[in-house]
Amino acid sequence: MRTIMVAAAAALLVSGGSAYGQARVGPDSATRLTRFGRDLAYGAVMGLGYAGVDQVNNNPSDWGNGWTGYKKRAASNIGEFVIQEGVTEGLAAMMNRPLDYTRCGCRNFGARLGWAIKGAVTDQMPNGTHPIAIPRIVGAYTGSFAQMTWWPSQTNRLQKALINGTTSLAFGALINMYHEFKTP
Repeated sequence: MRTIMVAAAAALLVSGGSAYGQARVGPDSATRLTRFGRDLAYGAVMGLGYAGVDQVNNNPSDWGNGWTGYKKRAASNIGEFVIQEGVTEGLAAMMNRPLDYTRCGCRNFGARLGWAIKGAVTDQMPNGTHPIAIPRIVGAYTGSFAQMTWWPSQTNRLQKALINGTTSLAFGALINMYHEFKTP
């Protein structure tokens, strides 16, 4: 729990200091700090939900069943998300990278699908370039590897961290697809 609190404080310091230099981001003109707060709230809700899934699957089994096991799973999932978002949004602010998805201007289904998938691992810059999404990738894997530091030792931590980080990026692609194909 102490690790989570330290990571959250560091993320707030990085994001808060960078929010001044880049006051507005995204189509709704939210500040980076406001966005970070919204993302943390979303992540907490998702962490509680995923903790329920982990509870049903008794994953990891060392944490047991009942309320005690659920609390550990919830703290673990929320902690991973806080670290992931702190790193992602802090690096994005320092690198002046956008965090919002921009829909493809194309009409072809395949091109739009490819655009959405590509957007999970590249940043869509205002000048039309698509550099590798260092903040998003580093954030996904940092959160996953951090979470494995407090998991039971018999877990294959490397494998689990790599799977979780990759899954996070894949969920990002799915979210991009939703935004790409939803009706405006």
